[in-house]
Amino acid sequence: MHLSDGSGVKQRRLVFACCVLAVLVLRASGRAASPGSEIDRMSTPERVHQEAWWPTKLLLSGKNYVGDSACAQCHASKAKSTSNTEMTQALLLAQDSEVLRSRSGTTFDLDSFTYKLEHAQQGYAFTASKGSESATLPITWAFGDGKISQVYFTEKDGKFYESHFSYYGGTDGFDRTTNQERPADSISTALGRVVSASETRRCFACHATAVTATGGYKDVGIGVLCEACHGPGADHVAAMNSKLPGGEGLIMNPAHLSPTASVDFCGACHMTWVDVGMGDVSGPPTTRFPAFGLMNSRCWGNGDARITCIACHDPHAPLVRGTAQYDEKCLACHVVGTAVPTKAHPGKACPTANRDCASCHMPRVEFAHSHHAFTDHEIRVVSAQAREP
Repeated sequence: MHLSDGSGVKQRRLVFACCVLAVLVLRASGRAASPGSEIDRMSTPERVHQEAWWPTKLLLSGKNYVGDSACAQCHASKAKSTSNTEMTQALLLAQDSEVLRSRSGTTFDLDSFTYKLEHAQQGYAFTASKGSESATLPITWAFGDGKISQVYFTEKDGKFYESHFSYYGGTDGFDRTTNQERPADSISTALGRVVSASETRRCFACHATAVTATGGYKDVGIGVLCEACHGPGADHVAAMNSKLPGGEGLIMNPAHLSPTASVDFCGACHMTWVDVGMGDVSGPPTTRFPAFGLMNSRCWGNGDARITCIACHDPHAPLVRGTAQYDEKCLACHVVGTAVPTKAHPGKACPTANRDCASCHMPRVEFAHSHHAFTDHEIRVVSAQAREP
């Protein structure tokens, strides 16, 4: 989301940049860092630059990507459970969007313009009209599965356009795209905005697989598939098929990362702590970025190596949404009742309850125009008067 860059934001960015510079100096000096310390944290560009593979790393060629079918030959159960996750549906061809299919022919009003969704010869299109003016654009891509939102891209004359409207699951309807804050004042702005080539590539890098540094997107893997996280698999598959020793090491395994690197790994698309701090986001909208909240948690600051994204979320399975389902994760660290904390269970007992922990300690926050209450991953004791980060 783009927020206005006022003097207060500029000052925060300057202060944060100075803090990051100090962190980098400490890192370069070889000073030891405890788990979860600020010294270990990096921005995504830093990680991409120094690691052989990291999510969003744009390779020069896609020749070493082998596709999910090759992975499934040895990892059938993971391939099956992953096939229906939110990540695999992070990007859809327009003709595969259930939102568009079920709403073909729908009309709605936005910013004094009337929009109509229509089934077109090669998928779907939308028309924006006002009085005697109207214009139509085809829809090429749908970003997001629609549970939270779905925004639409059009590719035309070598340029990409982001639709001025998006679908929001929270209202089961259409409204202005979150990062297009200004109301449309012409047919041109009612259609959407031109997305720069660099921003387009960043969007595809997080929503697709096998995205390269140059070229088009017709051959990308649609959605976040195996190799989006594990990297190109050609060498690994060849070695394993030939039963060569060391083949396991020829693929990225995020399970072997340190706690900080593990959270930064997910943060490559969900924004790392440093990414958010260097950006223009503050207040309630930061709840969109779980790595930022997690690293601000008291649990994280205490250096417990179990506090990572994958401690609660299985990347190979659909997201579990009920807060009570996470109680066992909380109680893996926290004692209950009158029990005394130990090294294995260092967390104190909650004096209020021992179930549905996240409903209190990770409140859901909705901010302007989001139409969705995001879970705040800054785990803390939250007062009724201070539910927002």
